[in-house]
Amino acid sequence: MKEISTFFLLFLLCGTIAFAQPRTISGTVRDSTGAAVAYATITETGTSNAVQADARGNFSIRVNGNQGITVTASGYMASSSVNGGSIVLTRNEASLTEVVVTTAQGIRREKRTLGYSAPTISNTDLTRGQSTSALNALQGKVSGVNITSTAGAPGSSSRVVIRGGSSLTGSNQALLVVDGIPIDNTSIVGGASNIANVANGASPNAIGATDARSSVDFGNRGNDLDPDDIESITVLKGPGATALYGSRASNGALIITTKSGRGNQNKKTEVTFSTGLTLSGILKLPDLQNEYGQGYDNVTNDPKENWSWGPKFDGVVRPWGQAINGVRQQRPYSAVPNNVRDFFETGKAFSNNVSLGGGSERASYYLSLNALNSNGVMPGNDDNYNRYSVRFNGATQLSNKIRSSFSANYSKINSNLIAGGQNDNSVFDNVLQTPRNIPLTELKDLNNPYNSMGGIFDANGNELYGYYGAYTYNPYFVLKNYTNKNQVDRIIGNFTLSYQPASWLDITNRLGGDIYTDKRTETDPKFTLLPADNTSGQYSVASNTKSSSGRYYEATYNVNDITNDLMITARKNFSNDISTSFLVGHNVRFRRVSVTEAQTNESNGLVIPGFYNLANSNGPVGSFNALQERRLVGVYADFNISYRNFLSLEVTARNDWSSTLPKGKNSFFYPSVSGSFVFSDLLKSSAISNWLSYGKIRASWAQVGNDANPYLLESYYGKASFTSGFGTTTLPFGSVPGYTLGNQIGSPNLKPEITTAYEAGIELGLFKSRLNFDFSYYQNDSRDQILAAPIATSTGYGSRITNGGLVRNKGVELSVRGTPVKTRSGLTWELYGTFTKNRNRVSDLDVEQISLGGLGSMTVVAANGLPYGMFYTTDNQHDAQGRTIVSATTGQPLRTPTAVYLGSYNPRYQASLGTNLTFKGWSFGFLFDTKQGGKFYSRTKDILDFVGTAAETVMFDREGGDV
Repeated sequence: MKEISTFFLLFLLCGTIAFAQPRTISGTVRDSTGAAVAYATITETGTSNAVQADARGNFSIRVNGNQGITVTASGYMASSSVNGGSIVLTRNEASLTEVVVTTAQGIRREKRTLGYSAPTISNTDLTRGQSTSALNALQGKVSGVNITSTAGAPGSSSRVVIRGGSSLTGSNQALLVVDGIPIDNTSIVGGASNIANVANGASPNAIGATDARSSVDFGNRGNDLDPDDIESITVLKGPGATALYGSRASNGALIITTKSGRGNQNKKTEVTFSTGLTLSGILKLPDLQNEYGQGYDNVTNDPKENWSWGPKFDGVVRPWGQAINGVRQQRPYSAVPNNVRDFFETGKAFSNNVSLGGGSERASYYLSLNALNSNGVMPGNDDNYNRYSVRFNGATQLSNKIRSSFSANYSKINSNLIAGGQNDNSVFDNVLQTPRNIPLTELKDLNNPYNSMGGIFDANGNELYGYYGAYTYNPYFVLKNYTNKNQVDRIIGNFTLSYQPASWLDITNRLGGDIYTDKRTETDPKFTLLPADNTSGQYSVASNTKSSSGRYYEATYNVNDITNDLMITARKNFSNDISTSFLVGHNVRFRRVSVTEAQTNESNGLVIPGFYNLANSNGPVGSFNALQERRLVGVYADFNISYRNFLSLEVTARNDWSSTLPKGKNSFFYPSVSGSFVFSDLLKSSAISNWLSYGKIRASWAQVGNDANPYLLESYYGKASFTSGFGTTTLPFGSVPGYTLGNQIGSPNLKPEITTAYEAGIELGLFKSRLNFDFSYYQNDSRDQILAAPIATSTGYGSRITNGGLVRNKGVELSVRGTPVKTRSGLTWELYGTFTKNRNRVSDLDVEQISLGGLGSMTVVAANGLPYGMFYTTDNQHDAQGRTIVSATTGQPLRTPTAVYLGSYNPRYQASLGTNLTFKGWSFGFLFDTKQGGKFYSRTKDILDFVGTAAETVMFDREGGDV
């Protein structure tokens, strides 16, 4: 690296080429009516040197010699000029012809020359609807992109998968690139499961183990980006578009361009302030029954039960809950139909943004401050997410040949999040298990003895609970006393230096980093509570005592992701008809993740209630720490040739060397070829051009590699444990240490996954581009999957790391956008929609199936000949007509003796339909988005059936007493 830097410095100092005299071109951009075109882009023709006009259309740009300029703006045809002055742009409504997009490695290219799909979402479309997440704001706006939110809570994670999952065990999420720098978008899941895995010989890469029953969603780091700071997002869907980014972008990429200052002759600063309020609420809840109440066997009304298998409602006034001082509450034995819905409140998110931007003809700057304060739908302010950020973007022309730019974004997140899953600390689980006759909202006052979880005492000084349920907790108590807090401090930045020794040659070095610390704490209260009504015969002290040993957990995650790119670009026009460009680059990426977790003794918890500190652990503290380091070095090249700007060809190649693959086998090469043909340019003189404004066909072929996670090449030792009559003991025992091999065999012969992709598409603009279509067909084959294949436990192991298997995704995508109404008075009505259909198949596995996860007896697997992500568990037996077979003696459905495949979680298709109506700065719009088909496993439904609150549990009037 020192040799490269020295060579680069000598090259800068010793260049002896003579250059043409630079000059300044100034002017004003207007439309055909004479109105200023704000923020048009002015580019020195044939270079990446560009500025933006100000709000009044004024601009000034330094160019070399006799170089001219090209002026572009959204909704207008491009215009070229040599001397500047007054430049008039002609409107081309929703034109596809002259759009310039940012592609891989920050290269700006005309969309008409691209041989692959690269839709762009503007800031206007992104912020319409005031989504607090830039990723969720893409929902339904781009075909082929599947965005899944894990929950509706503030700050919850979002998964972005483009054109289906291609890796069986790796991440299938798209790469996020901000101003040319790839950034981290992981969702690290930690907690007690990591600590417990230490005893099972977990390998050093075991960061992010999860407990599907009780995990807390701490969000993914893509949430740290403020939508107000984003200028545009370009979606690069396939390997043909992302090959220059290497293995990190094997699943596609979101190219995010942030706002920048706009240089102007008047050197004025523009100040912008915006504020927004987003309201959220419960859209739909599970269907619940309102015929049977608390109790069991359809007869017994048991006041401590969380079941709704009691007697049928009769409206008779009856006592309920526990007796406090010998008195029980009274209410009609009737359903409270909205007891679940009324528990929730309207969520609120307040966003405020202030920005300053400006500059001169040689420099520009942009500074913004953002604040987001949100509370979810849980009552009170206990589920909150707060994000604060400051961004500075600056650029300057240091000399006639040297340009520099700097970008930095600092964000701070403070949040208290609500646990999901099924556990005592899950608010939603406690709500769902509430019998249908219990008025949930009346349990809010925790100082009321009838609602209490402690705070009242018997004659002997024993602390009691007055809350009705013996098997669940008051959800209001859970909200107040079980906390899951995290604090993230993150900085993303880059520094770019460009040297242009000639008008046709550009040398650029871009250094960027993504560094953050994520600190988390979790607390569970300590208590031992007897039922208040322990002498009435309704409660058994032994079986209904509520007890928690308490817990305190803390973790710190440090992530450092550093990237450097050195790029040399040459451009040459061989004639007025043929233009070419050639880029070579060198990339280095280093990533380091360190984790430290600790928790009070899992069995004995806390010594002193309410004192949350590791020093308060009642026994040895459990701990976990891990370090991941990986390095990737790559070289790449890109060649473009275009004939009259309507026939274009692009060829790319990249070779990577990965530290996570075996020595001697860690180098992998992958090329791509793409082309486009704008056939409408040949039809301008025909009658077809009266209705066909734009037409392009495109095609691409590409390969891309994907390396392994760290530390899969070896087998690792973990702390040994043994079980005796006194329980399980983990070594060291006293002063005697002991380690044992883990359950997984590493592979010293591991190869990278290779994806081969094919894509073809057509783009059409009709009726002066008032109606636009974009259609794509694609097929992606991902071979040599890196997976943990199960092996016989008689070997002493449970799985081995190996290559094998093929995942094929193929599908179609359609995007449509039309403008039925556009008047001179400023009234515009737009309609748009998307359709995506993806099919995938798994094949060539050398085992029957690979487990991808699951819960209880339900497993998600990949199996030969079936779609990716199949549910595998037992099912009801069915006859040839598909009817359920029931037992002649019990009346219950008969179950299959072994597990069967029940379908995949992948949707059959996705579709969206939206509209926007704008008039003189006012706008109104809506967007419908749907995913049809696909299976999902609902633990919620399982719980509702178990406790008897699901609507289906009253079928046939509960004949036989159960379902």
